[in-house]
Amino acid sequence: MVLRIESMTSEARGVAHENGRTVFVSGVLPGETAECRITAERSSCAFAEAERIIEPSPLRIAPSCPYYGRCGGCDFQIVSSRDSAAIKKEVVRESLKRIGKRTDVPDDIPVFWGDFNGYRHRARFHVDCSSRRWGFLGRSSSSLVPIDSCPALSPRLDAMLSDSRALLEAGRAAMFSGRVNRETGYAEISAFEGDDDVSLDSRAVPITVDGIRYMVSGSVFFQSNPSLLPALLDFVRENTVGETVMDLYSGVGTFSALFEGSGRRVYAVERNRECLALSRVNAPSALSFTADVAAWGRKSGRCVDTVIVDPPRTGLSSEALSLILSWKPGRIIYVSCDSATLSRDAGHMKGYAISKAAVFDFYPGTGHDESALVLDRE
Repeated sequence: MVLRIESMTSEARGVAHENGRTVFVSGVLPGETAECRITAERSSCAFAEAERIIEPSPLRIAPSCPYYGRCGGCDFQIVSSRDSAAIKKEVVRESLKRIGKRTDVPDDIPVFWGDFNGYRHRARFHVDCSSRRWGFLGRSSSSLVPIDSCPALSPRLDAMLSDSRALLEAGRAAMFSGRVNRETGYAEISAFEGDDDVSLDSRAVPITVDGIRYMVSGSVFFQSNPSLLPALLDFVRENTVGETVMDLYSGVGTFSALFEGSGRRVYAVERNRECLALSRVNAPSALSFTADVAAWGRKSGRCVDTVIVDPPRTGLSSEALSLILSWKPGRIIYVSCDSATLSRDAGHMKGYAISKAAVFDFYPGTGHDESALVLDRE
């Protein structure tokens, strides 16, 4: 099947049409013509993979990693970091218009991007202790792709791929503690590199970002790209208004820590107890609560000036969104790792106008986009 790629969606999928049906295609760029193979079909759409590029985009480049196409870690190494960021900005812009039905999308959306090489300070290694192999899972599969070196990893994490002793020991420890993927049978090692050390478990290590010293472990979430994180921190800091701030889905206190010493009253809400324990270290003056956001919100409705939300990829639950709107905050700062769910939620924020937006390409070489909106009560 030959398809002409019209545009892009989140997760770096191209959009084409065939006999009135929408087809989402992996491995393509806007404007390309490709010979494609259908991999899945739904009643209203289909999914496909490009098998041959007939008319390539002038933006297309050769992937820099020898494992590209086999390893499932990166799926968008076919453009430069600069062009990747520009494409993702258009994905976010079009999602807000198409999914969110927003007519107030700013014309000027700044985009922040950085180098692909060595950006990742967080990774999940998969270890097969029986065969003494390790690496990452294959693309769209549970098979192990043994890897000797990964250009996206920070130097210390990359060095671990050539150190059999370190990963095998960590793999055996993971097996004994039950950190094994039941589908694959592989031990999973979550690693995080801080300033001077690597955590392979729940041991916290310091990392300094934009002058703030965070304590982070391998077993909690923290942004993988610390070189780009200051841009997002500045965006949140500069756009927070008022004296009362709610940091919902606060994680390890990444945003709450911005307001230490400011005199603001900050509420940090995070259901993961391990994350919140680190949040209390990173943002000790915040009022911290271990709870589901919706459950906490039902009991804690109050006046608030700025609500900061950074939910998981699934976005806000309908209950959480309704509660936030019922508080009538003057401003909502919505940070998202999925432009589709961000747009869906923004479409329900009646009475709030988008005053600012920004795109942060935290994951170059992949189809993931990260963006942030500032919405002000009208």
